[in-house]
Amino acid sequence: MRKPFQLTSGFLACSVFLLTWSQSCNAQDASAMLNNAYVTVNGQAQSNALAEILLREQLGRGASDSAELRQAVRDGLINQALMAQESRKAKLDLNPLIQAQIELAKQNILAQAWQQQIMGGAPPKEDDLKAEYDRQMARMDEKDYLLRHLLVTQEATAKLLLEKIQSGAKMADLAKEYSQDSQSRERGGLTDWVNATDLSPALAQSVKTEAKGKLVAKPIKSDAGWHVLQVEDVRPFKAPSLTDVKPQLAVILARLALDARLKTLRQEAKIQ
Repeated sequence: MRKPFQLTSGFLACSVFLLTWSQSCNAQDASAMLNNAYVTVNGQAQSNALAEILLREQLGRGASDSAELRQAVRDGLINQALMAQESRKAKLDLNPLIQAQIELAKQNILAQAWQQQIMGGAPPKEDDLKAEYDRQMARMDEKDYLLRHLLVTQEATAKLLLEKIQSGAKMADLAKEYSQDSQSRERGGLTDWVNATDLSPALAQSVKTEAKGKLVAKPIKSDAGWHVLQVEDVRPFKAPSLTDVKPQLAVILARLALDARLKTLRQEAKIQ
C-alpha cells in the first residue's frame, strides 16, 4: 500500500494557509519550499506550490483535511501532469484558441491577486467608517420585510404557479420544487429580513403597497427573473450599531477604494 500523501514538515510549517507561520519560517524559506518539487512525473517536477493550491481549493469547498484528501490531491496533481504532457505531445498547446484561454486564465489570476492586494491594504480610519455608516443608514427605508417568493425564468411559468397558489396550493411546496433561488428554496421560499432599499425597485414597490400576509397579485420582474411574491411580515427598521457593522463597512470601503483605483487606471491608460 502506498504511503498517504504527506507534505514535508518544513512546507507545512511555512504554509500561509494550512498552519500558522512558525517562528523560524520567513518569506524566503516559504518561497524556496513552495518552489521545491513535490512529485516528479516523467521527469517533470510538480512543485509544492501546485499541491498547496489544489489542497486550498478542496479545503475552500468545505472538505476536511485528512490523509485521504491529501492522497486525492496528490493523485489529481499526477493525473493533471500526465494529461498536460499528452496535450503537448498532440501539439494542442499550439492551438491559438487554447493559447488564448491560457493567457486569459493568467490575466484573470493576476487581476484577482491585484484586487485582493488593494482590498487587503491598510484598515479604514474610524472617521471613514463613521461617514460610511451614516451614508448607509440615511439610505435605508423605514421598514424591513420578511418575504416568501418563487423565482423562475419565464413569466408564463410564474403566472401558472401564481394561479396554483391562488387555487390553494402551498407556496412553500412549490418553492421547493420550482424556485431557482438556492438561498431560499429549501426554506420554502422564505427569505431573511430585508430592507426595502436592498430590493430591486419593482420588488420594493410591490412589497410597500401590499398588506402583511398577502400574495402580490401578479409576477414581478427583476434582473434575476420572475418572482411570485408574498409579504410574510413587516417590522420597523432598527439601525444596527456602528460596532456591529464595522466588518461590512470595511468591505464596502475597500470595494469603493478598488473601484476608484480602477477608474484612475482606466483614465490614465492608453486604450485604442
